Amino acid sequence: MDRRLLILTRLRAERPVRALDLAEECECSVRTIYRDIDALSYAGIPVAAAPGEGYRLAPGYHLPPIAFTAEEAAQLLRGTEFTAGLGTTDQDAARHAAVTKLEAALPPSTLAEVGLLRDRVRIESAGRDEPSPWLAPLLQAVLDQHVVELRYHAFGSDELTHRTVEPHHLSYYAGDWHLRAHCRLRKGGRDFRLARIQHAAVIPEHFDRRPALERDSPEPAGAPTPIEVRVWLDDSVVPWAREQTEFGFSHEEPSEGGTVFVFNSRELRRLLPWILRWGASARVLTPPEVVATLRDEVAALLRAYDA
Repeated sequence: MDRRLLILTRLRAERPVRALDLAEECECSVRTIYRDIDALSYAGIPVAAAPGEGYRLAPGYHLPPIAFTAEEAAQLLRGTEFTAGLGTTDQDAARHAAVTKLEAALPPSTLAEVGLLRDRVRIESAGRDEPSPWLAPLLQAVLDQHVVELRYHAFGSDELTHRTVEPHHLSYYAGDWHLRAHCRLRKGGRDFRLARIQHAAVIPEHFDRRPALERDSPEPAGAPTPIEVRVWLDDSVVPWAREQTEFGFSHEEPSEGGTVFVFNSRELRRLLPWILRWGASARVLTPPEVVATLRDEVAALLRAYDA
């Protein structure tokens, strides 16, 4: 029944869905999907088949409202708690409205169980920074495909630059919103952290989306080539380092007396403070230029304290 309910949910989509796709999602054979479709049809649900396209519900047919279990409802409400304070004012208002509607649709017994689950498993949003004031206009620019002019404080070069960009995606990770866009100044795809944007202005110029910047595409041409950095850490600090890995972390490799942390880093300036955090318990193995940079930094620290 769970599988057939999932199939029903997919059949509600506007576009037909293929039996092969349903089989992959349900982790069963295509023959099983055929039997499930037949069973739904015998139950009086009008499933229409489009040759070469797939299945969908006949136009005009509507399923009754979906009933959530306590755990399903708790997961949805927990998700709204996680996103609290991350979006725009309008998005936060929509989140509150969605919570109110969902709670109103739950039977009293289910709502009581959901309240218990939410009370015992909590997500704290305190301590989060306020979202960037540029989030709302950038979100609209992404949706409307309008060009944006930025004044941006770059991390790697520590310079303030004026950029004209074509915004493709907004993503939240590493504690902040990031704008993925084609930068006309650098002539390639770039990631702009919203906390480093000092000013943003949307202009009416429309742009066409670039396939190389779509979410699942490989890195666009012009993006900085990542450098593999291998850092040996003593066993005494490995558990703490695992809790605080820096952006670009790839994997670990066992080593005598410790563990080698492998990074594919585009911003060595961000990685170096992480290495220095562990003091003598960390040692860069490769590449030689990072070893030299770290050696110079340590020498500068010694001179500062000798003074």
